[in-house]
Amino acid sequence: MTTDNLSSETSTVTRPAPTTAAESEIVSLLDNWAVLQPRWDQFVEDHPKGSIFHTSQMVRVFQHTKGHRPQALASVTPAGDITALLVGVRVQTLPPPMGRLSSRAIMYAEPLCHEHPHSMKALSQLVARHDTRMGRSVLFAEVRPLLAPGSERIVLERAGYEYLEYLNYLNDVSLPIEVMWSNLHRNSRYAIRQCEKRGLEVRDVPADIAVDQLYPLLKLSYGHSGVPLADRSMFDAVVRELPVGMAKFFAVYDGDTPVAMDVMLAYKDRVYLWYGGVARSAEGSPCSLLRWFELQWAHQQGYAICDSGGAGWPNIPYGVRDFKRKFGGDLVQYGRYRKVYSPWTLAVAEKVYNIKRKMFANK
Repeated sequence: MTTDNLSSETSTVTRPAPTTAAESEIVSLLDNWAVLQPRWDQFVEDHPKGSIFHTSQMVRVFQHTKGHRPQALASVTPAGDITALLVGVRVQTLPPPMGRLSSRAIMYAEPLCHEHPHSMKALSQLVARHDTRMGRSVLFAEVRPLLAPGSERIVLERAGYEYLEYLNYLNDVSLPIEVMWSNLHRNSRYAIRQCEKRGLEVRDVPADIAVDQLYPLLKLSYGHSGVPLADRSMFDAVVRELPVGMAKFFAVYDGDTPVAMDVMLAYKDRVYLWYGGVARSAEGSPCSLLRWFELQWAHQQGYAICDSGGAGWPNIPYGVRDFKRKFGGDLVQYGRYRKVYSPWTLAVAEKVYNIKRKMFANK
């Protein structure tokens, strides 16, 4: 494949491949950045399931995050058209020699293909390449889809990925604000009013100071729950690598002190509630005030959907789901996919993780 082919007009990116998948070439964005990146982002922009987690900018974020190693693959025809695309990230939470025992491969959005046999075949080849590379260094791979299953589900299940039920809440922020307010649970409306009476205030936090304020709150929240937290380098990379407007930082202030804070990602017609933290000493319900502000902000900016970032496994109690339920969103079940490369090692790792999590949660 030549540079000239890839640098032709980007308007052909989303056409069904005119050739068979066997004639396509698997290309890594990380190996061919200058040539592939413009087409890569155009493909993501044009694809109905293209999300911020597929973009080259987000690949850069993961590339500069400690403990994260992205794999960004595309299938490209001889004519230079992208027919399928996949972004996976190897996430390692413990240093060697526990590296593999604490590593997993995550796709933070479903891989992309067209509803076309050649495109689906191309995606199957990308998934096989991903599994060959990741399978040697991680326990399992997990796909976290953002939208209802399509042709990618067929490809993933044929590749040995098991479909699992998983929930999420989506808020329609195109509704009038008074309708969104009425959709809130009465306890949430009460909590918001009480926060306002106490003088709590939500502010847009400038990027140059946002991470300094956000990360300590994240450490408190994640430490309390015993869940591993991404290294600070990821949030520094978000500020550095994402274009203006693709990441927003909002915080609830009690005077000059931030007591709850979120980072939101924005792309196309959606905003994603990504990471959030709260001070354990915070009184009242600052998270309720913060969430309501974010829903209004998304409405005012013209977005259509606010993705709440997951609501857990069905039939398993989950306090975060109970909180998100109170904001009037639609409960959806788009599931997750998982492929275990080493079942015995995964069983050992899960036991170790659960013991460690209980120790932290009980502190």
